[in-house]
Amino acid sequence: MLTRAALKNPYAVFALCMIALILGGVSYQKMRVDIFPEIKLPSILVTTFYRGLSPSEMEGAITLKMEQRFVEASYVEHIESQSLAGMSYIKVFFQPDYGIDAAQSELTSLAYSIIRLLPPGVYPPSVYKFGVSSLPVGYLSISSDALGPKEIRDLAYFTVRQQIANIPGISFGPPLGGKVRQITVFLDQQRLLARGISPSDVVNALNQQSAIIPAGDIKIGDLDYYVYSNSLVDVVDKINDLPIKIVNGTPVLIRDIGTAADSAAVQTSIVRVNGREATYIPITRQEGANTLEVTDGIRAKLSKLTEIPAGTAVKFLYDQSLYIRQSIANLQKEGLLGAGLAGLMIFIFLASVKAALVVGLAIPLSLTVALVALYLTGQSVNIMTLGGLALVIGTLLDNNIVVQENLHRHLEMGKDGRSAAEDSAMELTLPILVATICILIVYLPIMFFTGIIKYLFVPLAMTVAFAMLADYVVSMSVTPVVLAWLYQGGHGKGAEHEASADEGWFRYVLAIYEPILKGGLRFKPVVIGLATVALIATGAFLIPRLHTEFFPKVDAGNFTMLVTAPEGSRIEKTTAIVGQVEQLVHETIPKADLEEVISNTGLYYGDAARFAPNTGNHTAFVLVNLITGHEGRTEDYIAQLRSRLKTSLPGVEIAFQTGGIISDVLNFGLKAPIDIQVKGPSLDVIRPVAERIQQQIAQVPNTVDVRIKQGKSYPELHIDVDRTKAAYYGINQNRVVVDVITGISSNLALSPNYWLDPKTANGYFLLAQYPEQSLTTTEDLLNIPIIGARTPLLPTSSLTGGGIQGSTLALQNTPFAGRQMEIASGYYASSDDRRGPPVMLRDVAQLKFKTGPDSVDHYDLSRLINVLVTPVGNDLGHVAKDIEQVLAGIQLPKDVTVQLRGEVANMRGAIQNFALALPLAVVLIYLVMVALFRSFIDPLIILVAVPLGWIGTVLTLHVTNTSVNVESMIGTLMMMGIVVSNSILLVDFANRMVRNGSTAAHAILEAGRRRIRPILMTALATILGLLPLALGFGEGNETMVPLARAVVGGLAVSTIMTLLVVPVMHSLVLIRRERAPLSATAPATSEDI
Repeated sequence: MLTRAALKNPYAVFALCMIALILGGVSYQKMRVDIFPEIKLPSILVTTFYRGLSPSEMEGAITLKMEQRFVEASYVEHIESQSLAGMSYIKVFFQPDYGIDAAQSELTSLAYSIIRLLPPGVYPPSVYKFGVSSLPVGYLSISSDALGPKEIRDLAYFTVRQQIANIPGISFGPPLGGKVRQITVFLDQQRLLARGISPSDVVNALNQQSAIIPAGDIKIGDLDYYVYSNSLVDVVDKINDLPIKIVNGTPVLIRDIGTAADSAAVQTSIVRVNGREATYIPITRQEGANTLEVTDGIRAKLSKLTEIPAGTAVKFLYDQSLYIRQSIANLQKEGLLGAGLAGLMIFIFLASVKAALVVGLAIPLSLTVALVALYLTGQSVNIMTLGGLALVIGTLLDNNIVVQENLHRHLEMGKDGRSAAEDSAMELTLPILVATICILIVYLPIMFFTGIIKYLFVPLAMTVAFAMLADYVVSMSVTPVVLAWLYQGGHGKGAEHEASADEGWFRYVLAIYEPILKGGLRFKPVVIGLATVALIATGAFLIPRLHTEFFPKVDAGNFTMLVTAPEGSRIEKTTAIVGQVEQLVHETIPKADLEEVISNTGLYYGDAARFAPNTGNHTAFVLVNLITGHEGRTEDYIAQLRSRLKTSLPGVEIAFQTGGIISDVLNFGLKAPIDIQVKGPSLDVIRPVAERIQQQIAQVPNTVDVRIKQGKSYPELHIDVDRTKAAYYGINQNRVVVDVITGISSNLALSPNYWLDPKTANGYFLLAQYPEQSLTTTEDLLNIPIIGARTPLLPTSSLTGGGIQGSTLALQNTPFAGRQMEIASGYYASSDDRRGPPVMLRDVAQLKFKTGPDSVDHYDLSRLINVLVTPVGNDLGHVAKDIEQVLAGIQLPKDVTVQLRGEVANMRGAIQNFALALPLAVVLIYLVMVALFRSFIDPLIILVAVPLGWIGTVLTLHVTNTSVNVESMIGTLMMMGIVVSNSILLVDFANRMVRNGSTAAHAILEAGRRRIRPILMTALATILGLLPLALGFGEGNETMVPLARAVVGGLAVSTIMTLLVVPVMHSLVLIRRERAPLSATAPATSEDI
């Protein structure tokens, strides 16, 4: 019906083709471009900050309380958390079908419902969507020869961020690196003692003497006046003149006990770019945004930035769009190259440009229709959808090849062009429909996949389905119309004549094939036996030797080194170590290959910390970015660096991460492909188990960077206050600890104040503390005054009693928003009027040195230790089995469990999905063919070539050292569909000859003779179409190499099996269907059918 309608109205067909081409081009231009399809695994990150609290205290006071509330959320799959010094990170993963917006809304409500149960002053939780879009797509770096670290960070935070905020789809966090500007009153211990002042007194004075107080307005006469007061000090130097107390009629000013200065907070994070200190803003994209549009927007914005001082450079580094563009471009190039090779092969077979062009019509028309469908269904241009298009380019020629081959048979019967085109297409409607449905069915089980592979491969399956459906329509409508026009006068009337199977060089192929097929029909048991032996041998000897992994390894042109210095190392020491690492990188990698080296040392306190994997001042990461098109292999550079670092930096743990954005997306932020999780009731129980596992796993072959994620020996200083002794001095535990905390780390965590820069209106903390260099020994700490020297003279009076406690603005812009603290009853007690000698910390407390964890992690609220392992090579499966054998020999204490997670868990989940998909696809194909062929036997014969095709797939993977992974398994599915379509052509032709009176032997021989050319052409078209991908020459498309090799290898072998084994087995069935001729007429020939 479709063919007849098209032939009746060829102008409508032409118009529809032009519409499809135009819409396809427009759709491709408007589609979002990214490395992967949108992966919508709903997960939420909740961050909570309470500066000064240790990891163990954060765990109990904040993290665990919030986790216990979050288990009440709907459709929670599991909960992970990490408690660091002053920071709590909780990741809640939901069931895949739960909406991310609903999840965020629900967790926000739960988080804020327990704020009152958290310690006073805790920063209100922040709730973020956490997923692939949270991964940085680049770093916006700011460095300067004219500005210092403090000014650079201010420039990044207050100037640069505002100007890039309007870029469509962009998202970013606070800058990392540099120094945070703050106004600090640096206290002098001796001067405090001499004047009877404690740190608490100074904080009280700052909060009372410099505050933002709304004065409103006043009407005087006919005018209304805004009222301003000098309650907020506007010049830093004036802070030195603020009075603290009046003693004997003389004011004690800030300058009498210290100095107020425009300074910077103690630096806990140092960023360097190519050895030069800098600041960078981590750039991410919003969910659903186009990565390329975001990065293009940033690059376009760089030249338009204003208020950038001379000598300051703003650069976009670690641009992930470069790899995405390279991958997309290489896939496009190799797809076009494959199409060209397939077209050349068609021309060689048909010996006619005209015929080759007719066959090639299917490619542009089918691909453009597929692009329109992808655009309408919300898909993006990525390596999976483009890989699907590249995968089907050769297959798209199959239907047109068969239709044109059949056309020549009808032309040889003397039919005119229109009749021959109509009869040719109508005759093949059912076989081509069945073949198309079979190819589609092999992808149907993908719809039932779970986890990340569902989001990766459903778009690929949709791409193939759209293209194949379009190809079927083209072969049944457009192709007959074009053929009818070209052959209006019948066969041989055109300018050139297409070579038939009996002419030209192909007759030599027939001369080889026909005797082999006749021999196979004569020795059927031998052919069937050899095929069976080959299948069994492949399963017994080759399959166990195949390597297995989740996803093919890629050379993304960058790698990350995770550096861990001895626990407790000062940031200055860690920075020096990082400097040595950077130097080794520059010595190892040639300048021609090295783009940039970015390092981040220490743990930035605040929201920016979620963009770095560091857990303390003793940790760092070094990101090495190679130029696009680098000559050396990344793995070779890593091997050289690993060897040199081991000898140059003993005692420093350095682990490598590779794969770039590909690994980041697939591992979902995990730090290693194999994550051995040791869970139990307490760290004291599970830590020894994790250490035994680490020691034994380090001996397993093909493993490197075996390490424990969490540290256990971070130095701790415990201040044990003797409450009774303190009471004798008229003070309490709270007063002692507050004064000590204020002295060593400022009042930021307890009662911060703000200062507004009158020039910019930017706000900065106004704090008090001892200079960092004044507290270098335990004696310095013990000499911190709690109560200064008191005189029995005139009573002292405080200038800080009563009134508003602290700056209102300070509380609104700090972790204490909405929590006005009363000094008399809060952290900072009122002045003590007792008389007597000074009281110092040594008088009421003792210091004890201990060690503890640098982080406390949970998995589903259970304490967790992670043993991380990086496998060498591409055989993740065998390494995981060896590790499990080791784990089986370790005796676990009660309530302790060990589980493998990470990439290995994803790999096993994918293999389980495919273990269901392969037999399900075979069963579905069989049932569809049963319905269409009305036979239970013929579909079985057709399916014989499928397992025989697996021989070629396994052999190719083994010879090329290609692993079994999700890509190669998808290729196996595709190969199955193509194999079935070829077998259908052969079996259907033989069946029709037998129904018309031919003998089984004659039907088989004639089917082989008539169908070998279209079968070879379709197989070679697919093989050549995928050959550029299979060879893997292009950088950035390594992900598609296993898929292409699986199809090429399987199709090469299955084509031979289709032409030999399938006819032999089919002959056994056809013999029973032979019917005695009703007359003495000769058996039907192929021309009669």
